[in-house]
Amino acid sequence: MENGATADGWGGCAWDEPATRRAWRRTACFRFAVLVCCLVGFCAWLFAVVMTPVWLLVLWLPVLCIGLWYTLLAVSGAATLLGVRRVLRVYPWQADGAEVSTGKGGGARFTVADPERPGTAVRLSHGGVIGTGRHFWVRTARSGRCTVAWFAGDPRYVGVVATPGPGNLLRVAQREALDAQMSPRSRGVSAEARARARAAGARVGGA
Repeated sequence: MENGATADGWGGCAWDEPATRRAWRRTACFRFAVLVCCLVGFCAWLFAVVMTPVWLLVLWLPVLCIGLWYTLLAVSGAATLLGVRRVLRVYPWQADGAEVSTGKGGGARFTVADPERPGTAVRLSHGGVIGTGRHFWVRTARSGRCTVAWFAGDPRYVGVVATPGPGNLLRVAQREALDAQMSPRSRGVSAEARARARAAGARVGGA
């Protein structure tokens, strides 16, 4: 995987590769298609409610609750697209850089080597909540079909995992790297690593 230079002067990045940009466009199309399907489903639900007797609302309300939850998941997936691109514009791909396994709650767990502490690994996760069981990476982790993945990012903050190619892009992050109510990680991380993580959209601590 050959990469050009980035404007930040950190060397190559995954976004320089045409295959990465094609994978991002495929991911964007899929996620927006899911979101559109959810919105169409809501319109169908509304039409059904109007066209059926009032007493059937007892049956339609649970359908609404389920539909709203999946719509929120679809919105969340679409909202991370810019975050995925931001990471890929900063970091290069690491072939087989993440070990894939099943984490707590049945979600997918990605184990990545700490870039500044040899022999130490950092874990990131995805899924494990209602409605994520059919996500590609959750199903893959549970089935054991794919035990390693490409990785771009800093596992102490934020990154993107992908199947070799790349494909099936997914942004993963430590909670404190995105949650403004938590203290961001700063200890044991070099100034350059914090600068790159900040450029990738993560919250980082001071020196």
